[in-house]
Amino acid sequence: MTKKEHIDGIGEVTFVKTKRTKNLRISMSPYKGVRVSVPYLMSFRKAFSFVIEKQDWIHKHLPEMERKLEGQTVFDENTDFNTYRRKLVIIIKPNIKAPRAKLLKEKILVEFPESLDIYTEQYQDFIRTIIEETWRKEAKELLPIRTSELATKFNLSYEKVSVKNTKSRWGSCSHQNNISLSLHLMRLPKELRDYVILHELAHTVEKNHQPPFWNFLDTLTEGNAKKLDKELKNYTTRIF
Repeated sequence: MTKKEHIDGIGEVTFVKTKRTKNLRISMSPYKGVRVSVPYLMSFRKAFSFVIEKQDWIHKHLPEMERKLEGQTVFDENTDFNTYRRKLVIIIKPNIKAPRAKLLKEKILVEFPESLDIYTEQYQDFIRTIIEETWRKEAKELLPIRTSELATKFNLSYEKVSVKNTKSRWGSCSHQNNISLSLHLMRLPKELRDYVILHELAHTVEKNHQPPFWNFLDTLTEGNAKKLDKELKNYTTRIF
């Protein structure tokens, strides 16, 4: 049994009463908002009064929930989202019991049961994982080829290219000239994706970020190394 109430200063609060619930409890999450678990024999009025009493606690924790939501995409059948080569399509279906996904040539097809709540963290993470795996596939198809093209263009050499799910940096180059690129490069504009690859190729010649490195990188980017590096800081490897 579920009931929703708007409380000034808090917003919409969802009261959920089940036979399994033994204690009155308030929880907060980015997708469900403020949720109150209510024992089956307790009245909604008493639960409402409990929330009013706990307003200070809720206000204290609301900013944390809002920070988790900031910059995140919430996925449902109306979400407009694309990877490098594919469009995300979510279809709500009444006749299936579990969510399922299929990677097609031009789209990521997600079929989601009508009986489940797509906004829970569990199912939002299910969709995010599928998108991340799509980026990985696309990155492995594109990034090694593009690295080879740029290396050939500027007469540079490297040992090998690997694609990883790194979230602390866009790329790296080892002392053995092995280049590692983040799959999240697929979310960047082409000019910045090429810049990151050229940045790592430049490290095959200059291993640090001293002036000779930036001078050399300028020769690869038509004098735009610092400008492109500044533009890159507007993006983050953190997903969604």
